[in-house]
Amino acid sequence: QMVELKEEEQASHLRMYWQLYFNLMGSSNNTVELSGKAMNEKEIVFTPSSHVAFICVKTIACSLFGMYELGAHLAIEKGDKQYLMIKGGINPAFMFWFHRSLCLYAMARKNKKKRRHYMAQAKLIHKEFTKSLKNKNPNVLHYVILLKAEQAALKRKRDQENV
Repeated sequence: QMVELKEEEQASHLRMYWQLYFNLMGSSNNTVELSGKAMNEKEIVFTPSSHVAFICVKTIACSLFGMYELGAHLAIEKGDKQYLMIKGGINPAFMFWFHRSLCLYAMARKNKKKRRHYMAQAKLIHKEFTKSLKNKNPNVLHYVILLKAEQAALKRKRDQENV
């Protein structure tokens, strides 16, 4: 039906999320590799928007399955940035930046040598979410709270009063 409506690209994006859900349910033997019932990531021909969808889904999978290094290092190409802006970007951009920052915080905790590098990137994302919240975007409140908790955990602030 998607072919009849000439919406193949949207169907491709949905297959990526569908495969992520299969991976989360354990229906696929793979965790972060998007291959199984819905799609195979090695057979995708990328367009600019399908590459963005792939990066979003892959980052979310890396965050949820604990492959933080891969999630922190997935390359964002120059053309992807217009889709992935927090203000005015696509709907999954919030999820992408949130999961990417979780990966960065986890890598800062894991890799002491590059801790500053990972923290700097994560702080930039956190700052963008906070700015979006101050501009009265209610969709980012939980992201800001959870990222604040991650940041506090890294600084070893255990009490609510110190946060």
